[in-house]
Amino acid sequence: MAAPIAPAVLAELLGSGWRRHRETADALADALRALAVDGRIAARTRIPSERALAPALGVGRGTVTRAYDRLREDGFLVSARGAGSWLTLPDGAAGATQPMLPPLHVSGPRALDLSIAAPAGPEPLLGEAAAAAAARLARHAHGHGYAGPGLPELRAAVAARFVERGVPTTAEQILITSGAQHGLHLVLALLASPADRVLVDAPAYPRTLSAIRRARLRAVPVPLGRDGWDAEAWAETVAAAAPRLAVTAPDFHNPTGLSMRAGDRERIATACARAGVVLVADETTAELRLDGPSSPSPLAAHDAGVITLGSMSKAAWGGLRLGWIRATPQLVRELAATRADLDLASPVLEQLVAVELLARWDEVLASRRALLRPRRDALLAALDEHAPTWSVRPPHGGLSAWVRLPLPLATRLAAAAGRENLGVVPGPSFSTDGAFEHYLRLPYTLPERDLDEAVLTLSGLADRLGAGSVEEPAGVV
Repeated sequence: MAAPIAPAVLAELLGSGWRRHRETADALADALRALAVDGRIAARTRIPSERALAPALGVGRGTVTRAYDRLREDGFLVSARGAGSWLTLPDGAAGATQPMLPPLHVSGPRALDLSIAAPAGPEPLLGEAAAAAAARLARHAHGHGYAGPGLPELRAAVAARFVERGVPTTAEQILITSGAQHGLHLVLALLASPADRVLVDAPAYPRTLSAIRRARLRAVPVPLGRDGWDAEAWAETVAAAAPRLAVTAPDFHNPTGLSMRAGDRERIATACARAGVVLVADETTAELRLDGPSSPSPLAAHDAGVITLGSMSKAAWGGLRLGWIRATPQLVRELAATRADLDLASPVLEQLVAVELLARWDEVLASRRALLRPRRDALLAALDEHAPTWSVRPPHGGLSAWVRLPLPLATRLAAAAGRENLGVVPGPSFSTDGAFEHYLRLPYTLPERDLDEAVLTLSGLADRLGAGSVEEPAGVV
């Protein structure tokens, strides 16, 4: 069960929008249900008693009692004598499904695939790096080719990049992996046991959630707010859930595009360290800043025990299957030994390509900004033109926008889009409990014309699916 929520905090989350419709128990019930469906309150969160919530909202206790009764009737609230009441998502409710993984690629002459948030490779830099790497390969051919922790020159190059970003790091603290996802599986395999709890962002990257499920661990979501991470909620959940690990994506978060504020980084890192919780930072998109303020120091700058995952797949190219783990030298050795049971080492040629790219990393990042910034702007313009009732916070970096629909149609809309040869990932894919039915993740990695066509198609489909539906109360999210 998630940490309990205080009356004042719940009142702030509810806001005042529900009152503008009608100050009744039904309006309050609708607003509470929307918080659960949208994932702004994690399922299984214990909510205040009627007596405690009524004065925080400025309503009579009877209003709260009737709202709770309706939620119980509809299956959104469970109560137990002596244990209180907690929100849940009932079977058959909007979003009450098992988390879904991104759909298979669509195909065909006019297929538009927005199910994968990854850009094309940085040419000509990628081709030049590959040619230079091929020329250097012969120097390594005299040996067996297995470098379990990674080629020394690549480990040193990755460590140097951490130093440039303000985190003192040695090559011995770097383990080269076959991508960030591979790194996460290694960390979970070494540091957690079945049934351990793992704190995660809500929403969270679907493959993070699937890795936790595959390891037979229990994900405990901590919802992101309008402005990002709530350090106090993190500290409370750490205390209440007693997790073994916590996994977060603090920079240009997938899917929301949010970045964790500097003060919250320090508070969350400190809370985890004091409780003995291993904090894992997924930095897959950390260097994809398009505009806006500079990113704060990495989470690892606030605590030596933070484990950092990185990858070439987003800032460089998804076809370059290389990533890394930054941890203590001792933990890197243990992770390398764990890796040996799965695969012996990463390909030498690809590691040499990565070395060449990191030597020109500022050029690589500049090419990413030149590619992605106009595409992000085109996506936002298309949403403004074709879907003006949809809302989105313009992201300052990363690869995707987290778009809110006025109706909880995401799963049905994604299915309908698939039949039109348009691949999109609905919000519940990013949930532990089927929330976020109001949301779609829309990457801005396709050409501008394709993004405009995709939004136009989605908007038309949503209009047809939503005909006759009742819009959620305004001001809830």
